[in-house]
Amino acid sequence: MDLMEILKALFGGEALTFEQFAEKVNNAADVKLGNLAGGQYVEKDKYDDVSNQLASANANLEGYDPDWQNKVKQAQAEGEKKLNDYKFEQAVESAINNAGAADLVSVKANIDMSKVSQAEDGSITGLDEQLAELKQSKPFLFKSEEKPKKKLDLGGPTGGAKAKSGSNIKSAVEDFYKK
Repeated sequence: MDLMEILKALFGGEALTFEQFAEKVNNAADVKLGNLAGGQYVEKDKYDDVSNQLASANANLEGYDPDWQNKVKQAQAEGEKKLNDYKFEQAVESAINNAGAADLVSVKANIDMSKVSQAEDGSITGLDEQLAELKQSKPFLFKSEEKPKKKLDLGGPTGGAKAKSGSNIKSAVEDFYKK
């Protein structure tokens, strides 16, 4: 419905006096007239209400950092990187311990970490080869699976194999090599 149809429905097709015009405008509940040349686009009460809300919001934003979303994303990314680095470090240490390392720090010192990486599924690549090579080249870094040799007891405070027949050195050596 265009403006002319609205006016025709409101005032009818007849000539009106100013008093009749004013009466019809005041009695029309669904029509409000305003002087747009004066800048009145909304009711003053609504305008004042929105202006007050805007002023309150601006006061709340005093000192607001407009880059906060970027800073939050950056902090989240840094946190995730630290967590992933920690998980990677723990996975490497676990693999080294599972390989039978006698001293974790010493074995890690001999690992080239630039050749070690973690796959999407969490598996560690490049470590097993280095650990196998270390076991060959530096076996002292790993726990021995052999049982320690028993000691020959020559009567001192160190303990070891006791001589059964007699208490001399000759019998202790003989008993040691019989077993």
